[in-house]
Amino acid sequence: MGLFDFLTLEIAIDLGTANTLIIMNDKVVVDEPSIVAKDIQTGKVVAIGKVAQQMHGKTHKLIETIRPLKDGVIADFESAEQMIRGMIKMITSKRRLISPSLRMVICIPSGITEVEKRAVRDSAEHAGAKEVYMIHEPMAAAIGIGIDVEEPMGNMIIDIGGGTSEIAVIALGGIVC
Repeated sequence: MGLFDFLTLEIAIDLGTANTLIIMNDKVVVDEPSIVAKDIQTGKVVAIGKVAQQMHGKTHKLIETIRPLKDGVIADFESAEQMIRGMIKMITSKRRLISPSLRMVICIPSGITEVEKRAVRDSAEHAGAKEVYMIHEPMAAAIGIGIDVEEPMGNMIIDIGGGTSEIAVIALGGIVC
């Protein structure tokens, strides 16, 4: 426990194709659909999450709704960044003299490419993260349910999401297959 720990906000983000979750202090603080509504002329974000989902298919031609994630990875970099930034604002709504630095853990699909990893890292950094750690979704699920991932015994994890599902065998601190 450091003297300036109050200046760092630690959050975990599960960027999902259907929903995005933000966890802080072992509690889900944001559970919103992964959708952004933008003004076509200005490029300005009009709504994020549930409000944007309510607008989907019901807006005039100058507002479009975008799903920035496809198959668990970022398809629209700019919209994903704005979505992450907007969802972080949902949890840091209190007015503070000094805004805290962000330390993020982000869940990523196990079959992600290096380019897609870089897009996730860049989006998080542009949204205000000072430190970004990435963990594969099946590994996060195994740790979340209390499996000792370091033991030399294989455990099969099935991670069923809204857009993708993953099956992994985890042993000795890594994904075997």
